[in-house]
Amino acid sequence: MRLPLAALTVAIALPVQAETPGKTRAETQAKTLGWGRIFSNDYIGDGHDRWRSGSFALSMIRGDAWDGAPPAGPDALLELRFRSEILAPARTRDGRDDRPYAGLLAFGAFGHQSLGPIEGSFGGEVIARGPSTGLSEFQERTHDILGFEPPRGTDRQLGDALHLHAQSEVAWPLRPDDRLTLRPFLAAEAGSEELLRLGADLVWGGIGHDALWLRDPVTGQPYRGIEAPETGWAVTAGADWAAVGDSVFLPGREERDRTRARAGLHWQPAPEIRLFYGLTWLSEEFAGQHEAQVLGSLKLEFGLW
Repeated sequence: MRLPLAALTVAIALPVQAETPGKTRAETQAKTLGWGRIFSNDYIGDGHDRWRSGSFALSMIRGDAWDGAPPAGPDALLELRFRSEILAPARTRDGRDDRPYAGLLAFGAFGHQSLGPIEGSFGGEVIARGPSTGLSEFQERTHDILGFEPPRGTDRQLGDALHLHAQSEVAWPLRPDDRLTLRPFLAAEAGSEELLRLGADLVWGGIGHDALWLRDPVTGQPYRGIEAPETGWAVTAGADWAAVGDSVFLPGREERDRTRARAGLHWQPAPEIRLFYGLTWLSEEFAGQHEAQVLGSLKLEFGLW
């Protein structure tokens, strides 16, 4: 499945060239338009510590301006993203680890643009994996400070490596009502893992309909990267299904197709205070994972940056 899915990812990722009428790129000045961040952990979900154990994503959005939708130019709105993730094993009945431990740090760049009524995100990241990321040591110290049991598998984790990973997504925002937006989407990934994903999200409430929506790679939770100063709340809900090819994080294990279902509440009580909490159900990812898991996601912003 590696070659067909990689080709599809590249095909979706090809941006459409466009120029802003009356302006050239040299005549505009890019600036920081917003920040997106989200933290996920199974301790604030189902209360366990395994599999998709914890993650954090932080994005800076750069561009000339924002008018409620991505511009047509492929280089007019850029997302620079840093993220981290910990993949941890659970104990099998015979006392073994059901998957290898892995700590990941990733740096990526993604262009956001409109293709007629379609919104697209195209780009990729470099993923660093292994003990040199320092994440296993960080988790061990955190568990010790909080009085939790030591994380499993850190002494048998996957070794250091670098992976190039391409990601593309196209969404079709539909606005049947002033308080409701539907966002069906198609996404493809190739590199460290190969996935073809189909899903949809809805946004219902008084905020977020003119925001730039980003997607958490782990949970699929949509969160805002560019936000209006309006106050209020919005409920998000969605689900997706992914066909999975190869994964470098599951050596020697049979991958399963993945399903995610999620819901969350965004609350903006003041222009510079933005809060979010959500829950995501993740299906089993490999043969031998004995059950699904639930992750909690959190976002707290108080106008600092």
